[in-house]
Amino acid sequence: MSSAVKRRLACMLAMIGALALPACADPWPRRVIVAWHTLSEARERALLQLVDRWNQTNDEGVIVIAERREPAAQHRALLAGATTGLLPDLALVLPEEAALYARRALLSPLDLYADSDDPTVNWDAGDRADLFPFVQQAGRTPQGQLLGVPFGGVTQVLLGNRDWLNSLGQADMPTNWEAFDKVCEDATDRILGTACYGFNPNDGSAIDWLYARGAPIYDPATTQLQIPSSATVSALTSLLDDLQSGQAYLIISTERSRDDFAAARVLFAFVSTDQLGDFARAVQARANFELDVGTLPAMTNTPAASIRAPLWVVPKRTRDRQRVAWKFLRWLLEPQQTAYWATETGEIPARLSALALMRPNPEQPLDALRAKLLQRGAALARPVPLFSGWPCVQAELSGALRRIIEGQPLEDTLLVAQTQAQNLLDADCTLR
Repeated sequence: MSSAVKRRLACMLAMIGALALPACADPWPRRVIVAWHTLSEARERALLQLVDRWNQTNDEGVIVIAERREPAAQHRALLAGATTGLLPDLALVLPEEAALYARRALLSPLDLYADSDDPTVNWDAGDRADLFPFVQQAGRTPQGQLLGVPFGGVTQVLLGNRDWLNSLGQADMPTNWEAFDKVCEDATDRILGTACYGFNPNDGSAIDWLYARGAPIYDPATTQLQIPSSATVSALTSLLDDLQSGQAYLIISTERSRDDFAAARVLFAFVSTDQLGDFARAVQARANFELDVGTLPAMTNTPAASIRAPLWVVPKRTRDRQRVAWKFLRWLLEPQQTAYWATETGEIPARLSALALMRPNPEQPLDALRAKLLQRGAALARPVPLFSGWPCVQAELSGALRRIIEGQPLEDTLLVAQTQAQNLLDADCTLR
């Protein structure tokens, strides 16, 4: 917190106690906006820096106070706010939480501001062209109402051993599964103990793997799950073949994937964008080979992976407070602020123009490759569906994948998972 904000807080406390201080020449602004969040470490530090910047420079006469809460405590407090009325002006919540709060009528729709005729609050044509599609889509309900906005996020990418790829005559990262499968076959050697990639059925990104294989498990047009589709059966059959041949193997943690990749035991690793630095440092400390990075291979010419990001939501308060909260949120999404956030956290920025503003991080050996990847991948990132039960859907799918890999009938297992997961789409799965 800046000295200016501390001075204002001291003045406010003094005025509350009827002990007005002559030294308080800087009057307390008309409004104080409270923002709840559950961030920690680098993300919390970055948010506090941005809040401090707003408090020192905004011309709205508004001070934002960021309050960190434990996830379970914040969730309970927001749900209790429906009866107590004790709600913050802004809250950073998970997409599944936003969906639940919307059903409880706790949130203010943001279309009122984003689509306003007022140029001081709306997203104009320039904004909509510059904001990545996921920013404008992530907080929308299946009916199209805007209830939340992310200001960054992480997505899954493919990290490759460039030296190894060169030895196999591969100049580029594979962009389709045919090329991926071919290089996997060349890289796998049971005698040498090398494989192509590791697969973690417990990871939510398994949904991305299926999507990239042409098997999306959710149809936004019908708002129905489609887990037992023929495309899913085909994708999982390919996975089982890879596991049987030794081209793939099972992993249970990101750390295992990182260590195997850094030791040059596997050619590729499926990595979250905010983990690229950790993987690159591990490589430097061990085998020290050259890296390459790309989007997930795809069945079509438009590869994509889901982006995972919390959403800023505006609980229902007075119209004036909601408007001011939106203006702060809109400010967070401006190029300078979102570039700072992405640089400090390793997340994807909210805007295309922010890529040119992101300063190099000396602790990030992948800066050049990461910038190239963001230029392409950020525009293709797709948000997860806005359902409170989405974590339960992921859990049901993970359980089904484990059982299939252990030998249970593929199609029967998927049918059971479909029934259970569909019934959980609107469940309260926020703390699972």
